[in-house]
Amino acid sequence: MKFNFLFILLIVVGMSGCGGGGGGSGGGSTNVPDPPARQLDPTWTLQAADPAELNLNTSDVDAILNHIFTDQAVQSAVLVRNGWVIGQRFSEGVDISTLGTSWSVAKSFYAALIGIALEEGWLTDLDQPASEFLSEWVGSDKEAITIRDILEMRAGYGADSGIYYETDQSTFAIDFPKTRQQGTTFEYSNPTSQLLEPIILRSTGMDAHAYLTEKILLPIGIDPNLIGMWLDRTGTNPLTYMGLDMTPLDMARFGLLYARNGEWDGNQIVPGSYVQASLSAQTDFYGLHWWVLNGAFFGQEPPILISAALGLNGQQIYVWPAEDLVLVVQTQYEHSANQGYVLSDSNFPNTCTARNACPNSTGAEVASYNQFALMSLLAELVD
Repeated sequence: MKFNFLFILLIVVGMSGCGGGGGGSGGGSTNVPDPPARQLDPTWTLQAADPAELNLNTSDVDAILNHIFTDQAVQSAVLVRNGWVIGQRFSEGVDISTLGTSWSVAKSFYAALIGIALEEGWLTDLDQPASEFLSEWVGSDKEAITIRDILEMRAGYGADSGIYYETDQSTFAIDFPKTRQQGTTFEYSNPTSQLLEPIILRSTGMDAHAYLTEKILLPIGIDPNLIGMWLDRTGTNPLTYMGLDMTPLDMARFGLLYARNGEWDGNQIVPGSYVQASLSAQTDFYGLHWWVLNGAFFGQEPPILISAALGLNGQQIYVWPAEDLVLVVQTQYEHSANQGYVLSDSNFPNTCTARNACPNSTGAEVASYNQFALMSLLAELVD
């Protein structure tokens, strides 16, 4: 009888101590909550992580990727928060190591070199006349065009140029006629961006590809042997208005560099003040070769303010520094690296097939996703 009393007493005491005094269920088992997911510190590694480890909902990440892939021409989408890849999705036969192309996203890469050249003393300041390097302009109506005018797309050049079909595209850009006063009207212009090629070469003594490799690609972990860097039809002039083939992860690295004010793992790669100016509207919706996705861009106020490098047929790097967030989207791409990277009628960055936007395409072009709706989904992710 004494044994039974002690036995019952031990059971009661044991049950009262389980679960911090909470009642048991399921045949005496206790309802102990799962431990919280570990919270990850910011990183530079771009390794995959569960969104929950960054206090984010997987359903919100899925909603973003679902929206992007309503565009039937998308090849890849990679979403990065605090240096962790929290979402990635690819079209059939594609993975994180598959190359996409940049088209005009490359403009933002080469513009970054101007900030570095300023820091290194090759350039004086943004208001320096470009004619100090483009001697062809001395004594002409272009002599007063500044480097700032070029970066802000206010050099006075028109838009419709046909530069893509020219042989020596740098000479074409230098000789391109000026149609209005510099420093005034914004007009998006590929010849304007190709001017960066001779300016970089003549100021630093290095061609734009070599300077990009040394100053940005290698420092942020991009292997130049695993990417494509396009030349114009001469086979000698780097293209600075287009023409970088990279994986989405490589493009995310560049996005992260700008999201973090030009710093990479303790090293200041691009001057912070230059990055801030690049991502800020210098005209209504354009910085220094970056788009600012504000009310002027959309025609209505978006829920968040993001800057972006945007390219033909749907190449995008979205950068949200306030939330340490980067999103890369690439269009389905057809090109063999064995063809090389000298532009020709038969060798070019082919994203127009997937977009049904080639010169010989028939039928409707494949529509992209709604960028304004994407801003709302990104806002919900961090809300």
